[in-house]
Amino acid sequence: MIVTAVLAIRDEAAYLANCLRHLVRNGIEFVILDNDSSDGSAEIYRRPEFAANLIDVRGLPFTGEFSLSEQLRQKMAIVDGLETDWVIHLDADEVMHSYRPGERLNDALARLDGDGWNVVNFDEFVFLPVDAEYVPDGPEHQPMSFYYFFEPRSPRLMRAWRKTAGFSMTASGGHFVDGPGVRLAPEHLALRHYLARSQEHAFEKYTTRTFAQAEIAIGWHRARAGQPRDAFQLPPAGALKRLRDPADRELDRSDPWAAHYWQRTD
Repeated sequence: MIVTAVLAIRDEAAYLANCLRHLVRNGIEFVILDNDSSDGSAEIYRRPEFAANLIDVRGLPFTGEFSLSEQLRQKMAIVDGLETDWVIHLDADEVMHSYRPGERLNDALARLDGDGWNVVNFDEFVFLPVDAEYVPDGPEHQPMSFYYFFEPRSPRLMRAWRKTAGFSMTASGGHFVDGPGVRLAPEHLALRHYLARSQEHAFEKYTTRTFAQAEIAIGWHRARAGQPRDAFQLPPAGALKRLRDPADRELDRSDPWAAHYWQRTD
């Protein structure tokens, strides 16, 4: 079965090699939507090690502000032209996998497809650089071990779907698919979100980003836009869950957080 991930990137060189290498290991093709990166990202995604899985590269001019809606519109235009069985909406700072030991992502989606499902939800685990910083272009498994399970609602991240179903994700900001005939798999898959690479990156990531005002007006980005720098101080390790082995897939889904760490008062 052919599975294709579509990634929109802007200056994601620190994350990109790890993300793409994970897709290759899991039998996933990918398309890059490059939002005028200037940090060497193009040199990474055009490496020979990724050539067999890189289906296409599209450009998206950068207007000076982060426009999620425009990225999603461009992604859906790419999806419409793909010859693939399943589509994944993915960001460079994310890694997806099955909970089953040794099962590749491609094989997990093929198994769920064979059971008759056409949409898969992902559980989000936010890993923070409390004990170790993110390693660019590094090991298969990141050394960061502290995380929280982020689930304000369920389902929340319908990030993979059968292409022929004709679904769209633009209206929901990339969280849910729209369209008739949704058959959501009861089995979820995992998404590890490496939201910040270091404490300094946590301070800078959202406080230096200009979000599209039209999107803020409709309620998008409110958890991130306008936050003071100090709000992104990382929480203590004792407030988080810990993964003893970076390769372990038994992520703890108890006590989900309904807000990100910088929004919590406890």
